[in-house]
Amino acid sequence: MALYDTWWPHLGNWGLANLGEIKKRRVSYYVATALTLAEKATYVRSEPLTEVERALHRPDLPFAVAQRQVLSWPAEAPESPEASARDWRSAGCPETEVLRASEVYLLPFGPKGGERAGVRVRAENGTSFGWDELVWKASVIQAPFIRAGASVQGVGIYRSGLNRGVPAYYLWGSQSRLHDQIAYAHRPGTD
Repeated sequence: MALYDTWWPHLGNWGLANLGEIKKRRVSYYVATALTLAEKATYVRSEPLTEVERALHRPDLPFAVAQRQVLSWPAEAPESPEASARDWRSAGCPETEVLRASEVYLLPFGPKGGERAGVRVRAENGTSFGWDELVWKASVIQAPFIRAGASVQGVGIYRSGLNRGVPAYYLWGSQSRLHDQIAYAHRPGTD
């Protein structure tokens, strides 16, 4: 996966250049497969992120965490991280840290797949989320939107951008929305 910025002619600047504005609003990253980027992009120049940009965008954070095809988002929120962790451990999730961030926004999806407002969550230890804590908080946020005939298969948490300068992740199935789109585009009869 590759996250990238684009030049906005009407601004005369890159879309993510104004760091002050980025910290005030929601920013969705553009995402493409590395193969698509290699085939279709034109190299212009290389501009490494500044330390301030690196601290804001957090390129060290994973694109995807907690992907499991054999699990589903629960319709009832688990009562505790321990209750949530039992199912996840049985699906092979390690009992380790998965997200080195003190806080993130988690964006649930609605019954028809549309994105809902994000919820800011903080790591209990103040530095990072473990599987049990992250998945429990995500399950609590997602549960009110689960209905019969869910629009996704499996579970996954994916990087979407920033919300008020805080890393944002969307909740979805075992494949990202991009991979779902790619799979749909390659189905017979979808030309």
